[in-house]
Amino acid sequence: MVRAFDPSVDEQSLIFQYNFANNTFTDKQTGSKWDFEGKSIEGQLKGKQLLRLPFDEGYWFKWTSLHPNTKIYS
Repeated sequence: MVRAFDPSVDEQSLIFQYNFANNTFTDKQTGSKWDFEGKSIEGQLKGKQLLRLPFDEGYWFKWTSLHPNTKIYS
């Protein structure tokens, strides 16, 4: 599953790092922790919500059925 969010909160653009130990993200600017729903669950930005962006994870089998003449370059 893939999700995309606008990384801006209160006109500040955040940079995130994934934490494997607890399945959360931490923003480098404030050290706040974020969940997979784009909500800050701990820290200075607790309670803030990132704007989820529309995103469609495409699959090759769907693409080729709609575009059978697609050329592959390698």
